[in-house]
Amino acid sequence: MKLGLVQFTPAFRATTPNWDRMARWAESVPADIIVFPELASCGYMYENRKEAEPYVEGLTALRPIERVARSTGRLIVGGFAERAGRTLYDSAFAAGPSGTTVYRKIHLWNRETLIFDPGTEPMIVDFEGHRIGLEVCYDLQFPELAAFLAHQGTELVVAPTAWAEEVQGPLHGLHPYNHLAIASAFAHGIFVAVVNRTGVERGAHFPGQSSLTNPFGQLESLDDREGILVKSLDFSLLKTAKRPNAFNDLDHDSKLRILPPK
Repeated sequence: MKLGLVQFTPAFRATTPNWDRMARWAESVPADIIVFPELASCGYMYENRKEAEPYVEGLTALRPIERVARSTGRLIVGGFAERAGRTLYDSAFAAGPSGTTVYRKIHLWNRETLIFDPGTEPMIVDFEGHRIGLEVCYDLQFPELAAFLAHQGTELVVAPTAWAEEVQGPLHGLHPYNHLAIASAFAHGIFVAVVNRTGVERGAHFPGQSSLTNPFGQLESLDDREGILVKSLDFSLLKTAKRPNAFNDLDHDSKLRILPPK
């Protein structure tokens, strides 16, 4: 199975050109699973709900992507601003040949909280006999979500992201989201794909560096320009990574049960 990571600079305060680009890539990238960044449909740096609202869309906006998914047999994942009645969500769609799943970002960052409501439910998609968990950007910072997904049999976590460059800069050449991806992949013996956007929007610099980390914590990434990374996923690696010796097994060794906050 092949995974395609497509990092690009979405047009800000617009939707049609972004959906058009995503539909073309969804059709042309030579991969079984294709992933786009967070809020790829409309751009990211909105000040408030009033400014963002014209670019928030219902599920009908996904129809061109869904048509490509059905005709190609691919799973297409990406971020969009979702309208559900009067409620707005920072969501990720996963459109496949048998239908569409929508994950609503649980952990909202900074001014996102002025625009969107948080989601409440983790989401896993079954595709071609494999379990794929969905996260969005700041979700990566909460290891309990990756742990939950892994314990539910997830083999690959995909995370559409719009993570701006930190003031402190990258550590050892990697931005924080990729350190988090390595930690989740290695801790649970799974694949983790992070697809970050590029470009500058209202002074925020988005450095790309979309990546795929394998179950042994080894990472391959793009640079800071628009680009596409296509990699093969060898799911047979999970068995070796989860059971490193005769005495340990990542799926059963945890001794702590995560409790809700008091």
